Amino acid sequence: MRKMVSFLIILLIILLMLFFVAGFNLGKWIDVTQKPVKSDIIVCLGGGTIDRVKKSIELLKEGYARQNVFVLLGESWYNQPYIKKNYPKLPIVIEEGPKNTAEEIKFIKKYMKENAYKNALIITDPPHSRRVSLLTSWIRVEGDENMKFRIIKSDVKWWDREHYYNNAHARASVWHEMMGIVYGLISEW
Repeated sequence: MRKMVSFLIILLIILLMLFFVAGFNLGKWIDVTQKPVKSDIIVCLGGGTIDRVKKSIELLKEGYARQNVFVLLGESWYNQPYIKKNYPKLPIVIEEGPKNTAEEIKFIKKYMKENAYKNALIITDPPHSRRVSLLTSWIRVEGDENMKFRIIKSDVKWWDREHYYNNAHARASVWHEMMGIVYGLISEW
């Protein structure tokens, strides 16, 4: 009995240490954003803040889109007045049909296939990047084998991948994304 109790205490300590280490490093795991490279198009995922739109426009103006195309997806209606007021001649494709990230990825792949695009920069908030990256791998559209995606971070002020746990919004975003990844795994399985 005494050996069993000692074993359980040691096991509990090991599990707590693993949880502690994993929890503090979760920001580094969930943020898989990359540096932008010249790509065919720039895609701004919806459901986010104006920061995603501003980053997308910045990259477009810097010449990162070979086709000079900016695609705005999902719940983007609240960002459209800003774009129309400040960038009325912006070459933009707006698609509000997708209601979640999986639908947005499916739309991106179909849009790219229809237009013979091979690569895209996808702009999103850093904690959302792991889920976006996973979905670009999980979701299949015929002819997407050679498509390449780079996930680029919006410049949100509240995110710090090293110390995300110090900011309430960042902590909530990480846990929300973890739930989204688990849900995605279950639904794809």
